[in-house]
Amino acid sequence: MTTRLERSLDYATGPAALHAAFTDAAYWPARVAEVGGEGARVAELTVTGEGAGASVRVLVVHVIGEDKLPPVVTAIRPGGLEIHRVEEWGPFDGTRCEGRFSADIQGVPAQLSGTTVLEGAPGADGTARITADGEASVSIPFVAKKVESLVVENLQELMESEREFTLQWIAEH
Repeated sequence: MTTRLERSLDYATGPAALHAAFTDAAYWPARVAEVGGEGARVAELTVTGEGAGASVRVLVVHVIGEDKLPPVVTAIRPGGLEIHRVEEWGPFDGTRCEGRFSADIQGVPAQLSGTTVLEGAPGADGTARITADGEASVSIPFVAKKVESLVVENLQELMESEREFTLQWIAEH
C-alpha cells in the first residue's frame, strides 16, 4: 500500500534566500537542534559548490521514544523508533531548484520518498514556495494504511515547524 504526500508551503522570503539557507552548513545543525526532537542529530552533511551553484545532502536521524508513539505502532514493534531522513537540494538556477527527500524507519518495513521544488510562489513577489510530492509505503498487513497516514501527518507537522524555524533563521542571518 502507499499513501500520497502532496504539500506546498509558502515562505515569506525569496527563493534565493531560502536556497542560501539550505546550502549553509550552519543551518542544518541549528534546525535539527530547534525542531528535530529529542535525540535528533545531523549524521551526514555535504555541501558542494558555492552561491546559487551550491547543492546539499543531509542525513538527519530522528529518535522517537516508545512513550510518544501511538499504540498501533508499539503493538507491531515495541520500543522507540529511529528514523533516517535524507534531504537533498540542487543548485538554484535563478528561478528554481529541485530536491529529493526520503525517510526510512529502522527495523520497520516503512519508507517515505519523493521530490521537491523550490521556486517563487505564483503571484507573490519575494515569496518562495516549496512543493513536495511523494509517497509513504508501509508493508505491514492490516495496519499499513493507518501507519502510512500517521507518517504523512507527522511529516506535514514537521514541515510546518521547519518552515517557521527557517524564516526565523533567515531573518537572523
